[in-house]
Amino acid sequence: MRMVRLLVTGTPGVGKTTIATGLARIYGATIVGLDEIITPVLKWDPELQTYHVTNENEARKLITERLKTLNSYIIDTVAVNLIDVSLIDWCIVLRLEPTQLMDRLTQRSWPHCKVVENVLAEIVGSSLVMAINMFGRDRVIEVDTTNKNVDEVVNYITNRIADRRPAVGVVDWLDDVDTNLLISLSKELDICLS
Repeated sequence: MRMVRLLVTGTPGVGKTTIATGLARIYGATIVGLDEIITPVLKWDPELQTYHVTNENEARKLITERLKTLNSYIIDTVAVNLIDVSLIDWCIVLRLEPTQLMDRLTQRSWPHCKVVENVLAEIVGSSLVMAINMFGRDRVIEVDTTNKNVDEVVNYITNRIADRRPAVGVVDWLDDVDTNLLISLSKELDICLS
């Protein structure tokens, strides 16, 4: 098996865990769950209904120590900023059409404000921007997972990695999303934040 050090990221609900599992099977790599590693520095925020890191430097140290014990690994996380870029070969950014993402998060019984926040984050591509800022365009593979099965997505990623071909600019939801939906979500987020 070829050694791989991959980070799979994207807005919650785009399929990170599913795709990371598929890639781990192909590469024979270990899936690294960051939450388990950084539990000592995680705190639940009931107002935001999410965990937040109380000490980013300590979180980075814990993650780095764990990754250095492994040869091949795949990390599935939204916390791209906690990963030492020298320990990652490719950052995979999964994208999903915003109304499909809204449906997935709603089906998971997420609070409405969290759904709105994450759909807007997907529309503006915040995960992609963060990945490019951290790893540079030459180590990012953006993948539109909309209406694709796991094998199609995994094959796309493995082919890109094998050919050493990054992919950025695959989707621009701002061009595709109905303006009325965008305005509606923006207003809903304002209400959530007030």
